[in-house]
Amino acid sequence: MKICLFADARSVHIQRISAGLAARGVDVHIVTHKPTTVEGATVESFRIPPPSVLNPRRWQSRWRHYLRDFMKRFDVVHVHFLSPWGFTPEIIDQGCFMASPWGSDVVQPPGEGTPTEDVVAERRMMLQCAAKVAVWGPYLARTTAAYANIDESAMALLPLGVDLDLFRPMQSTPKPHDGHCTVGFFKGFRPVYGATYLMRAIPTVLEEFPQTKFQMIGDGPELVKCKQLAGMYGVDFQVNWIRRQSHGSLPAHIAGWDLSVVPSVCESFGAAALESSAMCVPVIASHVGGLPETVRDGETGWLVAPQAPEQLADAMIKALGDREARQVMGEAGRAMVQRDYDWRKIIDRCVATYQEARECVMCVV
Repeated sequence: MKICLFADARSVHIQRISAGLAARGVDVHIVTHKPTTVEGATVESFRIPPPSVLNPRRWQSRWRHYLRDFMKRFDVVHVHFLSPWGFTPEIIDQGCFMASPWGSDVVQPPGEGTPTEDVVAERRMMLQCAAKVAVWGPYLARTTAAYANIDESAMALLPLGVDLDLFRPMQSTPKPHDGHCTVGFFKGFRPVYGATYLMRAIPTVLEEFPQTKFQMIGDGPELVKCKQLAGMYGVDFQVNWIRRQSHGSLPAHIAGWDLSVVPSVCESFGAAALESSAMCVPVIASHVGGLPETVRDGETGWLVAPQAPEQLADAMIKALGDREARQVMGEAGRAMVQRDYDWRKIIDRCVATYQEARECVMCVV
C-alpha cells in the first residue's frame, strides 16, 4: 500500500507514524513545507512545478495538476492538520483522501492567530469530502463533527499512542521521601499550555513542601514571563529551567519526577499526559478538551479547573503529601497506557483504517 502524507515532516508525531507504517510494509511519502529526513519515508518539499514546454499551464492550473497527480499515484492521500494545501472537491474525487485535524485547526486556542474565512471554508470542505476522517479521540471527534457538520460516528479514532519501550519506568531511579519531590512540566511555553498558571501555584505549594523542586522543560514565547514570575514570587531557586528536549531524551527527565503537571487552557488530546503515565508518574491536568480521556481523575491522576492556580496548588499539595496514592496512580497509569494506547496497536489500527478507506472509495467507483 502506498500512502502520501501532507504534513509537517519535522513533527515527532509524523515521524513516529511514518516509521511505524514503514515497519509494516507501507510505502510512505511525505509532502511538506518543512522537509527533513524521516525514517522509513521519502520526503518531498511542497512546490508547484514551474511552467515548461511540456507543462505550459497557468499557475493555478499547474497547482491543480500537481495535487491531482498525488491522488492518482497513491492509494491514500492523508492530510495531517488542515493546512490550506489547495485541495478541491474535484481533486479529492480523483482518489482516496483522508483528513486528520489536530485540534488548533478546528478550535481557536488562546494566543494563536485567527484563520481567515477562506481557510475555515477550505478546512470544512476537506473534512466533508474526505473518505475517512481520523481523530485522536472522542473529544476531538465531537469538536470536529460540530465544526464541519459531519457524522461523528463515521470517524476513525486513532489516538497518539506511546512507545512503551522508550517511555518505561526506570527502576534504578530512587524516589525521595515526601517533601523532597520533583514536579515536572514539558508542554512548552505557549499561552495554550498554561505554564504561567503553574508558576502562580508554586509559592503556595512551597509553603507546605518547601523542599519541592520544579523542572520546567521547553521553550516558547511565555518562557521569559514565567522566569519573571519565578523571580517576582521568590521561587526561582526551586525551579530548574531546561531547554527543549528531543522526544527520545524526555524519559530520562520524567524518570526523576514524582508528579507531571499539564495545566493546559485548551488541549485536543493529551499525549504528554500519556507519556508521563507510561513512566508510572501520576498526572495533574486541567479538566479541558481531551485531557479527561488521557488522565482518569482519581485513578491515574487528578483533574482541576483550567486557569485556576489555587486549585492546581491544592491538587499538588494533596499529591505530594500522599506517597502511596502517587504510587498506586502511577501504576494504574502505566496499565492504562498498555491497555489502550500501545503505539504498536495504534499503528495496526492505522493500517486497517487506510485499507477500509480505500475499499470504500473503490466500492463507490
